[in-house]
Amino acid sequence: MKRLIHLVAGLWDRIRRSGWYDGEFASSDSSIIIGGCARSGTTLIRVMLDTHPHIYCGPESNLFLPIRIRTRKRIEELSWKFDVPAEEIQTLMRNSSCLSAFIEKFFGRIGSIHGKRRWADKSPRNVLRLDYIFKHFPRAKFIHMIRDGRDVACSLRTFPKRKIVNGKIFPVKTNRPLDECIRRWVHDVNIGLGYRNDPRYFELKYEDLIFNTERALKELFMFLDEPYVEKVLRYHEVQDNTRKTIKFPQNIEATQPIYAKAAGRWRNELSEKEKMLFKKLGGALLIKLGYERDEDW
Repeated sequence: MKRLIHLVAGLWDRIRRSGWYDGEFASSDSSIIIGGCARSGTTLIRVMLDTHPHIYCGPESNLFLPIRIRTRKRIEELSWKFDVPAEEIQTLMRNSSCLSAFIEKFFGRIGSIHGKRRWADKSPRNVLRLDYIFKHFPRAKFIHMIRDGRDVACSLRTFPKRKIVNGKIFPVKTNRPLDECIRRWVHDVNIGLGYRNDPRYFELKYEDLIFNTERALKELFMFLDEPYVEKVLRYHEVQDNTRKTIKFPQNIEATQPIYAKAAGRWRNELSEKEKMLFKKLGGALLIKLGYERDEDW
């Protein structure tokens, strides 16, 4: 994990030196950013927010991540995901002084296409980029999705489950080391928790979202300064380009009605030895988050 962090940091340093990626532009948009450890419900909350009449939240753009976007491949990817001509994206880039200015223009354009006045961006790894996000989007509000780390680890070790070949979705078998999955959960969640005292930060547990959906959403929309509308509970009834599962094949379940069968899956999937490993690596954080009182589980 440390090696990966250093590699990413080094990559971002090289990208920053290109100038355009490190401009000083600060947006005045009251954007909404979603992040958290992968497999924590970020896609579910994104389709719910996208159902709100005021908010646009499409597939993962990855625009806040330390990767180059001024390449033909990335432009075509954005064009395909968001149904915007590649030439229009290139024009927006040319007319933007830096990356953050482009992000504002890009999402402003997408939002207007969908008749929404406010935009949101979802990527689990946004949680790792909050310094950049709050610097360049100071009015942004961040939703930190948190889920029981035992369930996250069980999900991560078989992720991804699908791949796209010639426009079709096919299953794949993945089996990641469990310790790698636990460490990722601990690392990513702790990064987010570092912003707990920031008024722009909101913590939303996956379990609250699926077991106490209406109450959780009312609290969330109060934080976002948006009216609560019951329509968001029927997110699974919406059929448009933002919900095409081929554009996010790993999270097909997020377009279906809420179901709770994945909560507590660790009870059937973790062996006693694996439970001991989790207690060693992530037990303290599990207690800190209120999922357990102690390590007697």
